[in-house]
Amino acid sequence: MDLGIKETTNLSHVKKCEECNRICYVIRFQQNFKNWTSGNNDIDKFIQDTQLSSHNDLKEALEWIPYNRLYYIKYIAEDEFGEVYKANWIDGNISCWNNENKNWKRYGSKNVILKSLNNLKNIRIKLMDEV
Repeated sequence: MDLGIKETTNLSHVKKCEECNRICYVIRFQQNFKNWTSGNNDIDKFIQDTQLSSHNDLKEALEWIPYNRLYYIKYIAEDEFGEVYKANWIDGNISCWNNENKNWKRYGSKNVILKSLNNLKNIRIKLMDEV
């Protein structure tokens, strides 16, 4: 699959986005795909697709949040897919890429809504539409 990524001529280990003609957020996300998984290929692909579409708008990119990055987790309700919780995400969402630290700069602590998914292996696109 062609993702619009090509090698730069001056730095063979760094890739440039053909759509943006620069090293954009998509490149940073793509480099990190191997470092996380939800445990479900459909969910991973859904998250990755949002990241691959976020050339200039980080608000469009979803992230997989490891459980150990959440605190004050409180049950709210249950729906057809599983239980719904609210929690505080220690790191918060991405604000930009930090070239000096070679990592994402984040806004810091943020309240989020969580879903525990019953029968994760059988989750389909219906849940993705809800997101």
